[in-house]
Amino acid sequence: MTVEFVGDGGENIAVTMVVSNPLLDHSALVDRAKELMVQCAAFGGLPAQDRPQGNVDGGRPGIERQSDASEGPYVFEYREGGSMRRLEGVELPNLEAVHDEALRSAIDLLGDAATGPLQDGWAVRVRGGDGEVVLSVDFDEARREKAAAAM
Repeated sequence: MTVEFVGDGGENIAVTMVVSNPLLDHSALVDRAKELMVQCAAFGGLPAQDRPQGNVDGGRPGIERQSDASEGPYVFEYREGGSMRRLEGVELPNLEAVHDEALRSAIDLLGDAATGPLQDGWAVRVRGGDGEVVLSVDFDEARREKAAAAM
């Protein structure tokens, strides 16, 4: 499946995805394509002139891509009410799997907080092996994903 975005000046960006769920509607596919573009912008890549063979991988110019393998093991931080839980030593194959697990966990936290006040801000943060935050999923993203899955 390819989702194409057209800018005001006529520029095009196409995102090609393998869709494993044939029941996803147009809106969900567009949302997933947007998420992929944000991930590409966040993780970047080497400029074509700095890569062997000069091949283009769609990365952001001038920013070196970090290897997924150098990030783990991961530490997941879960925000529940006024406290935080940590789960250390989580081994996952790549940042996409890390994001999927963080998003699933954030959706689970929404269920745990169903009777309490509406939470905002980050729900799940993930730190790489160096202690730096490699990604964060907020409660708003979890609510959007949960609503999209319910459709």
